[in-house]
Amino acid sequence: MKAMGMESDASSLGYEIQRLKRSVRTAQLLTLLLGLLVLALLIALAVVGASQHQKISNLQSDVGGTDVYLGAHSSVRNREGATYAGSLFRGSGFWATRAALPGPLSDHSSVAVSDGIFILGGQNVNGSVVSQVLKYDPTLHIYTVMAPMPGPRYRFGATLLDNGKQDTIYVVGGRRDASDNTTAPINELYIYNIPMNTWSIGPAAPMVLSDTCAGSVAGKVYAVGGYDEMYTILNATYVYDPATKVWTKLANMPTARGDLMCVNFLGEIYALGGFYDQAFTANSFADEVESFNPATGAWTSRPNMLTPRGDAGATVLPGNRIMVIGGEGHYQNNTTYKYPKHVNEIYYADDQTWVEKAFIPTARFRTTAASTGGLAYAIGGADLCIDKPQCPSLAVNEVFLDVDHPHVYIYLKNEVYNDTAPITTYPF
Repeated sequence: MKAMGMESDASSLGYEIQRLKRSVRTAQLLTLLLGLLVLALLIALAVVGASQHQKISNLQSDVGGTDVYLGAHSSVRNREGATYAGSLFRGSGFWATRAALPGPLSDHSSVAVSDGIFILGGQNVNGSVVSQVLKYDPTLHIYTVMAPMPGPRYRFGATLLDNGKQDTIYVVGGRRDASDNTTAPINELYIYNIPMNTWSIGPAAPMVLSDTCAGSVAGKVYAVGGYDEMYTILNATYVYDPATKVWTKLANMPTARGDLMCVNFLGEIYALGGFYDQAFTANSFADEVESFNPATGAWTSRPNMLTPRGDAGATVLPGNRIMVIGGEGHYQNNTTYKYPKHVNEIYYADDQTWVEKAFIPTARFRTTAASTGGLAYAIGGADLCIDKPQCPSLAVNEVFLDVDHPHVYIYLKNEVYNDTAPITTYPF
């Protein structure tokens, strides 16, 4: 009995050893197959990588025989016999709708601070000029009524004082009465203390200004361009020093313009677009961009916008970018046919290049734009205006989220391409 038990144990042990050997051979086979699979995958990746690594200029069959180059752009319009053809990411970005204004508004201004956007003055749906001030909270999507300006005002410039404190807003120029275009513009300086929610009136500007723009650099306030009481187009530049409470005239802007936009950008005041023809010929909108350097007291020409326009919204985005939204055009070359533009473009200062981005869903002019938290908001504005003394105002508020992508630009051989060519037949 004991011998028989020992034989049974030996048999079981032999069986287990054989089973383990089979398991080892199976594992070795699976390891070999896995290794072959990994090798095949690496070969496939190498082949794909090699094909993707080839110069895009060699892919002539994919572009109809036209040589194509991709590269970083630095104001070079021609390279290796190829012509600049625009951004690879033209049309990118996303728009979304946010809480509408309490009521339609146009010809107003906005100023962004870290926790919201102040919306100042403007013309309401009834055509009345208002003194109201609203603060929009982009997180809670609510509007709060703040202390009103000392008087009604529209078509003015406004800026946050560049003093690192975000505590003061200055309002420059504008008009009081929308029903009478002969009403003289305003030269009063309105000053808003943000923490105290109070307004005061500062020293009057040296001349009356309407449809002007304002900016601030190094604790001083600048007023640029616009119209006088006779609608003479101006190129005057003034600076106000809050420390001395004195206005000073500076070097004239090279291009006289009204209905222009200003932003504080890289230590300078950038003046963008506007209306330039003293005869008020239809579609005499500027695409010029000029910047004033307070340190040198000189103006410098910058790359022109892709689309000439005035009365647009303009704001600064992180990453050394300027964004210009909407604006006015004259349909059928008729000054009484004022149409709003959908176009939206961004200036990349590092590349010295304008790029057309996703169109704004609601076209508008006489609008305002402001950015906070890295997002750009276009608030209110005017809609299509056919031979009307007061253009219909809008309450819409839309926000733009840009797409962070490599700065890649296209160059083409043997083919002329215009990055400003219209995407649609509508005169955007």
